[in-house]
Amino acid sequence: MPYIMLQSSEPTAAPLQQPHAPPSTISAEIVSPTLYPMQLSMPLPLSPHTTLHLQITPLATSSLTFITTTDPSTSSSLSALGSFVYSMPNRFQPFEPLSTPLYAVPGSIDFATRVAKILARRTGKPAYVGCSAVFGNYGIEEEMAGVRAVVDGVMGVLDEGEKD
Repeated sequence: MPYIMLQSSEPTAAPLQQPHAPPSTISAEIVSPTLYPMQLSMPLPLSPHTTLHLQITPLATSSLTFITTTDPSTSSSLSALGSFVYSMPNRFQPFEPLSTPLYAVPGSIDFATRVAKILARRTGKPAYVGCSAVFGNYGIEEEMAGVRAVVDGVMGVLDEGEKD
């Protein structure tokens, strides 16, 4: 479904000296949607009964990723919102991206921040990461394997998008 983008030829601030200025003209052009999210599901490497779900939206100037997990013990109800983190490359220290939590939940903020920083560093673009993945009973090895799986999946989608 095409969208209509309106453009105004009038400057944003009109001068006060012209009280009787002619009305501005507005032109419209049809624009196709530019958001095409990709969805991936994969089992966690060390816990095959737990599934990691990703929704990746590659944008021209950034990327948007949502991460969640499911396992047989959870019901089929909706998952909680989780944390939402923004990270951007650091021009002065390229190996230390800057990040800020936009919405923080104690159980998922570390995972979301880690993934957002890695994506910002690898892509050279800002990254938005939403995470409601739960690694409560798993060890640090499982969480790090999850980070690797997420980053590999996201980078695969983003690299494929740049080839097209």
